[in-house]
Amino acid sequence: MSDRLRIGIVGCGGISPSHIRIYAEHLSEEAEIVAVCDIDEAKARSRSTVVRDTYAKRAEELETRAAQTDTTAAYERRNRQIEACRASAREAAVFTDYEKMIAEADIDAINICVPPFAHSGPAIAAAQAGKHVFCEGPISGSLSEADAMIAAAKAPGVVFTVQYGHTRFHRTAMMAKRAIENGDLGRIIMGNVDVLWHRGQDYYDMDAWRGTWKGERGGATYHHGRYAIDLYLWLMGAADEVYARMGTFTHDIEVEDTSVALLTFAGGAFGQITASTSAHPNPKMPSQRIEIFGERASIAVIPEYAIGSAEKGYAEALAAKLERETPAVGTEGMPGQFVDFIRAIRTGSQLFISGASTRPQLEVTKAIYKSVETGAAVRLPIQRYDPYYTL
Repeated sequence: MSDRLRIGIVGCGGISPSHIRIYAEHLSEEAEIVAVCDIDEAKARSRSTVVRDTYAKRAEELETRAAQTDTTAAYERRNRQIEACRASAREAAVFTDYEKMIAEADIDAINICVPPFAHSGPAIAAAQAGKHVFCEGPISGSLSEADAMIAAAKAPGVVFTVQYGHTRFHRTAMMAKRAIENGDLGRIIMGNVDVLWHRGQDYYDMDAWRGTWKGERGGATYHHGRYAIDLYLWLMGAADEVYARMGTFTHDIEVEDTSVALLTFAGGAFGQITASTSAHPNPKMPSQRIEIFGERASIAVIPEYAIGSAEKGYAEALAAKLERETPAVGTEGMPGQFVDFIRAIRTGSQLFISGASTRPQLEVTKAIYKSVETGAAVRLPIQRYDPYYTL
């Protein structure tokens, strides 16, 4: 097991157990977690124990399934996974300084699980040390920080991705992307994305950084809307102009809990982004939705994938064509992006979600905030001399 990639976790908050679990369940033969870091030593020590227990639990699960395995190849692979999980079922090294962890721990890559305002420091330090970087989304708190991260990751051999596997790493999303790029929908006319969540005040009161401009760098639009908005912009392409309104209606927080933005895209299409954490759940209303309309057909991506057209038989024919032409995805969602990250490190393959490809979500969100402050439409891109480049 000595040839496995060695991973360090930076940030031991709420998302870190998900990263640990994915490595144990999907990548035990290819990688192992050997170090954890948090400024709160107690949190880091707690996560170190979680690393040990997660691998041990996974070994037990695999042992139970091994007896039910039908083929020799599957049986042998499961035995290798059991051996790998047993070897990793130990407490990870504990650090309270990510720079020290990067310098002293024998690691090949880091997973960044700290809040967005703190992403750039460990990402840049790791890339400069030749370590690979898997970062939770959004990419960073400001465009200047994001660009510094992207620049650092251009070092030879460094692999850098930002976690948007929840939405992009699905075959249906890939089929929608293919349909748009191939012109199967015709010229795109408009596209809408809604992110309608409900968060109580208790959610914002859990941590001091939540609901603040300094800590969260934004509200419903920037933080809660990030996954769906990233997918939407990945599908729609470059935005040219943004005009927005927002407010804080139901929470005692600094940032917005509701926003509506109108966009014009480079190809001439119109768009709308709606985001809220004040939307009470309704069984008749999806909490997230993306719909894109072209001259020949429309496509819905979330909550359910569907193609529609007024042309008789066209939607069915297009759906069949996309099924034939879009490669299968072995593992979807966030685990699939982890697998893709490790594969890129090991084989030099191109990442499906590069760090740079997630930048538009941040830039459009900053343009939304600028439009609200100025009361005017904002042209993109945001220039380096613009205050919103560093905010």
